[in-house]
Amino acid sequence: MIKFFRKTRQNILNEGKTTKYVKYAIGEIFLVVIGILIALQINNWNETRKEQNLELALLQEMQENLKADILDMEDNIGFHERSNESANIILSAFKNKIPENDTLYKHFGNITLAPKFLVTMTAYNSINMEGMRLIKNDSLKNAIVSHYQRNYAYLLSWNDSEWDMLFNDQQDVFRKYFKEYNYVGEVIPENYEELSNNSYYRNYLNNRIGFNKTSIRYYKAFGIKNARSLIKLIEEELQHRN
Repeated sequence: MIKFFRKTRQNILNEGKTTKYVKYAIGEIFLVVIGILIALQINNWNETRKEQNLELALLQEMQENLKADILDMEDNIGFHERSNESANIILSAFKNKIPENDTLYKHFGNITLAPKFLVTMTAYNSINMEGMRLIKNDSLKNAIVSHYQRNYAYLLSWNDSEWDMLFNDQQDVFRKYFKEYNYVGEVIPENYEELSNNSYYRNYLNNRIGFNKTSIRYYKAFGIKNARSLIKLIEEELQHRN
């Protein structure tokens, strides 16, 4: 193509037609500019398509992350429910003067368990690295930011306080009233009869039940409910874009 233009210019010059040459030169420049603009536009289209593909891939990955989070939170709720069940069984045993037995040792152990919420944040971190501008739907973008920076942040903060309380209890309660405390399995009281009449330990059990109930409520409200809502928003966006 360049050879063709060069030959055409030379022919016009040989003819000595200056006006025609100027018009031709302007036309040639115009064609070059148009070609550059088309190339730039194609490049922009390619970059836009790459961004869109990356956005959709990360949204799909975020859906899977949220589903994994929901399973983790549901497992944690199960821990709290079992802990409360064991606390109530022990309180009932104390009240009804049930003798010490191996089954109660397991319930003493269940109360010591506190699960750790492990958020799956690979997609969210990738979106942050690329920039939130990657998410074109402003409503969806706001929902993502709110879920991870507000709901999960609060839930993780509560979870951390629960673990701090667990370790404080390990020093304050279990080292004082139990022979062995290893976080799992059976936990054997130093003196079961004295423990059954100990108001401090009964208060601990009742407070533990209340704390667990709050944890369950937070998991359901701040975690599971909002995660499911966000999954639905992402699904709607993916369907709209396909």
